[in-house]
Amino acid sequence: MNKNEVSTYLPKKNTWKNISITEDAMKQILFLINLNSDNIGIRLSIKKSGCAGFRYTMKLVKSSEFKKERDKKEISFFYKNILIYISSKDIPFLEGVKIDFVKHNINKIFKFYNSNLEKFCGCGESFSMN
Repeated sequence: MNKNEVSTYLPKKNTWKNISITEDAMKQILFLINLNSDNIGIRLSIKKSGCAGFRYTMKLVKSSEFKKERDKKEISFFYKNILIYISSKDIPFLEGVKIDFVKHNINKIFKFYNSNLEKFCGCGESFSMN
């Protein structure tokens, strides 16, 4: 399935206003999406991890993996021109999240900021919610 075929099944004007993405993060996400013509967007989720409980994950979504009848427990929306998928079960954890792309010396990473977080682990990679 190519991008034109996939676009038939994408949300038209569906938006979810409970996340924000900085310009640096948007540039990097679009760069990663455009590395492969099969990429159509990203999937944001959380995963049990670390000493505090959870961590954020971001994965590229490929048109070859795209389901015409997508999972009813998943929402999709555009943040500006980035197609984003989120599982319904992860929505409470992603409410209010801000995604940034940070360059520090030779390190470049995506950082997730959320004012609803209760605590971070010592390394700052995992979190728990209020």
